[in-house]
Amino acid sequence: MRRRLASGRAHPARRQAVLRKTAPRFKVRYSCPPDFYDPKSYSHVVEGEGGRLLFGSGQVPVNAQRQLAGRDFREQVEKGYDNLETVLKSVGAGFENVLKTTNYLTNLSQAKVFREVRDARFAHVKTRPASTTIVITSLVEPEFLLEIEVIAAVPAR
Repeated sequence: MRRRLASGRAHPARRQAVLRKTAPRFKVRYSCPPDFYDPKSYSHVVEGEGGRLLFGSGQVPVNAQRQLAGRDFREQVEKGYDNLETVLKSVGAGFENVLKTTNYLTNLSQAKVFREVRDARFAHVKTRPASTTIVITSLVEPEFLLEIEVIAAVPAR
């Protein structure tokens, strides 16, 4: 039997319980298969539930006027991550919301520098996103040395 207040409405505690049941809960789970190596800079599996998925287009090392940020690889990686941060902030997200990154590099010998910059950008995040890095021969503009895209998730509106 439901308890009703004198006004005929459901008891406030009961009303809260109903709201908790109907409102989707936003959860992200990070995991590593049992007996599998545990990487420190990324996660093997990231599951998002009850939120909005955000798909960020690949970001390249250009400024707001689409001018190359510089020719140095580290400088280009920093600018790529700056651009990602801007894109994520525009929809109320940050690096802590990133579930997956896909990284395109044009030079395998620069992978260590890329990882250093990436790890610094995600240093404040407790659990790292899933990540794939691919070495390619070229991007759409030959002076671009990398491109980074993300999938992120935030609570439903």
